[in-house]
Amino acid sequence: MAAYALQVLRKPNIEVLHEQLDLCNFITGKPRRVVENFLYSEGIYSLDEVDAEVKDTYQQYINAMLGLSDRQRKYYASILEQFLLSYQITKNVELVDYVSTVITDRAIKNKVLLCLLEHGITDCREIDYDVRSDYEASLIKSGCTKLLEYVKAIDVLKLEAIHKDNISNPLKPKTLTYSGQKVFLLYHPDYELAMTFYYIRDKEELLFDFSLEGSAIVKRQVFKMLSYVLEEKKDWHDRRERFIIPLKKLYMFCIENGIDDIELLTAEQIEAFRLSMDGKVGTKTDTYMQIIYNITKYLFVSAKHTNWEANMWYLERFTFNDGRTNPAREIERITFNQISDDGNRALLKDYMKYQIGVAQRTSLQTIRCQYYDIVLFLKYCDTEGWLLAEVDAERMEKYISSVDSEDIHAEAYNRRIISVARLFNYMKSKKLISKEPLQFEYYLKTVHVKHNNRTVSVDNQRQVLKKLKHLPLHLRLMFLNLWCEGIRECEVCVIKAGMYSWDGQDAWLKLYQNKMKKEKCIPIPVELYKLMKKYIDTNGIKADEYVFKNRKGGAYDAGTFTKQMKRELTKAGLTDYDFKAHDFRHTVGTSLNKDHNVSIEVIREFLGHNSSDMTKQYIDFVPEMLDTANEEYFSKEENKLATYIKKGRGKHGR
Repeated sequence: MAAYALQVLRKPNIEVLHEQLDLCNFITGKPRRVVENFLYSEGIYSLDEVDAEVKDTYQQYINAMLGLSDRQRKYYASILEQFLLSYQITKNVELVDYVSTVITDRAIKNKVLLCLLEHGITDCREIDYDVRSDYEASLIKSGCTKLLEYVKAIDVLKLEAIHKDNISNPLKPKTLTYSGQKVFLLYHPDYELAMTFYYIRDKEELLFDFSLEGSAIVKRQVFKMLSYVLEEKKDWHDRRERFIIPLKKLYMFCIENGIDDIELLTAEQIEAFRLSMDGKVGTKTDTYMQIIYNITKYLFVSAKHTNWEANMWYLERFTFNDGRTNPAREIERITFNQISDDGNRALLKDYMKYQIGVAQRTSLQTIRCQYYDIVLFLKYCDTEGWLLAEVDAERMEKYISSVDSEDIHAEAYNRRIISVARLFNYMKSKKLISKEPLQFEYYLKTVHVKHNNRTVSVDNQRQVLKKLKHLPLHLRLMFLNLWCEGIRECEVCVIKAGMYSWDGQDAWLKLYQNKMKKEKCIPIPVELYKLMKKYIDTNGIKADEYVFKNRKGGAYDAGTFTKQMKRELTKAGLTDYDFKAHDFRHTVGTSLNKDHNVSIEVIREFLGHNSSDMTKQYIDFVPEMLDTANEEYFSKEENKLATYIKKGRGKHGR
């Protein structure tokens, strides 16, 4: 009696199921009965109740059936999906029509349609990564042998929908918005940009899952960098290799290692990131590591307010007065991540902030020198486990002793000590300490000026000039300015077109000496002037533009100039001479004095020194001249020491 009552209650449901199955009118007989029996056995009386789990159970049900050939088993395995599709397409005829116009292959079309309809997709613009992922997973489970072709179909539908949306809504923003969810670059709202990812084989590299558990700060930082890269980097290959792939690797590293803020990465964490790629990316490791530089620079420079807490400061963010920077020796950044102790690192940041912002007369070159000296001291403190505020006289003397043991020049030794002394003086002024650890001036050494003969021999000069024709034109001209004028290599690099002039009789070069913080105007050979004017006119260089430019149009880097000269001279066959740009400054000074009998004071003006003592260090003929003069003086009988004593002039040591 109870069984009969249950059948009566279920009858309407069975009729509903039959009506749904009737929509697939081309499957009848035994195949239909197989599906019906399976659904009855699972207690399912509506196709709306069929989910992924039921589909998997149906596959197992078919596999367990006896007496079926492989071909029959494959056929029966697909019947349930055909019933489902015939039922689902009645719910959204417009979607079915749209998909049918885009996808012509019937088998692929049916697979895609079933996936979309089961996910409740009414418009192909609603396709997202999760839908795509579920679709791909279902294909893998069903043993699809044309996986890439089938998955590509759903991508085509999404991209075509994006394309039509871009055309019909031209004013609609085509940029990413952060929502804390998955970002799949293949489905970027800008069709032209999305298509640049279409042929990338591994589509998983295009997924940035911001729904993962992790730092919200890191997610925002990565998303901000990603948006910038997509907008600014137009070369798709460069964008992928140098930015997108390494950015995702960095993001996943931060998530997996609990990194809270990319701008606060320490040297140890950066090295751990490198090691995480060891053996996985081969020779690309160094390329991928550049993402640390790229993202920290972008975040620091583009921030609304200066993030003084960051472990890497990029000086491009700031505007400095003329004379504080040297365009040919640009200082790009100051880093703090090599200091392990948080408190010591924070103190160094405060001090450098003061040096950059408040002490506005100090050049960045000087600040950087002090910075390097202090970093060495703080690394020593890390090794010893010292806090800056707790460094006393005994500890300071221990450090000074270690510096002295390095066997460095007295001038370098003094600079190291003075830089640390200034840091403690700053701490005292900020009342972070009551007094300095000790009287630093008592530990300074006497500096003895040592003259180094750096004049380039005539033979080497001739060899360089002989090979000059093999060098690129800009290097030839840069060398000639160096060789003829005795200016510094960094001054050659910042020459502007308007600095050359002709007064009707003589040619002149007027330039600003960054090191001396003053201008000087010197005569130059007429032939050099003509060569430079031709180069300037041919290249259309304006008066306020650098004659020798880097890739960005800024001043040529002095270090790059020297490296290129060495490389090009070696390529030209000059292997027994080590090119050093500054040696030619000594050469010019020496030649003026020795070969042309020019006075020290005139040479001082020409080289742009503040004192004659400095000029004497640049004239390598002076020591030789003094030795010769001494020999000539004492070769005379009346000037010999014995004659001097005999006459009684040496009495009492006078």
